[in-house]
Amino acid sequence: MDFLLETFKNASLHVHAVWLALTYVAVILAMAIDFIAGLRKAKLAGKVTTSRALKMTTEKATKYFLPMLCLSCIDVLTSVVLPAPFFTMLMGAFNIFCEWKSVLESTHDKQELRDAANTFNVIVKNKDDIAGIIMQAMQMMEKKKEIEKSDTNPQITEQ
Repeated sequence: MDFLLETFKNASLHVHAVWLALTYVAVILAMAIDFIAGLRKAKLAGKVTTSRALKMTTEKATKYFLPMLCLSCIDVLTSVVLPAPFFTMLMGAFNIFCEWKSVLESTHDKQELRDAANTFNVIVKNKDDIAGIIMQAMQMMEKKKEIEKSDTNPQITEQ
């Protein structure tokens, strides 16, 4: 009986190890495809590829693999109960989905997102100026309403 239990535990851990390895390899392949597609899109758009942009891949890898490593630890702990590392596989599937969406996005869409973010940053930095402009506009509208009101209701003065 002990022999069967030990065999089952070892087989289960081997299966988990294979699934974990496949999940990590799949995410790495998805990242590589996105990286190559991004370089190609930048080249077609005539944009210069900078080292800063290339370093973003390592930042993305950190964002993907740190949570996956934590979930892998949880999967190892639950390997006695669960037949496969489902938590890591779900996170890997989500990461692959994100990479797929990134490959499908056009460079134009990404540039629009960057422009919108830059515009928002300018607004946030100049919020006091914008608030002043809005106040001035509201005051001007109020004065215009008062002038229109006085033009439509002329007061009759007695002589």
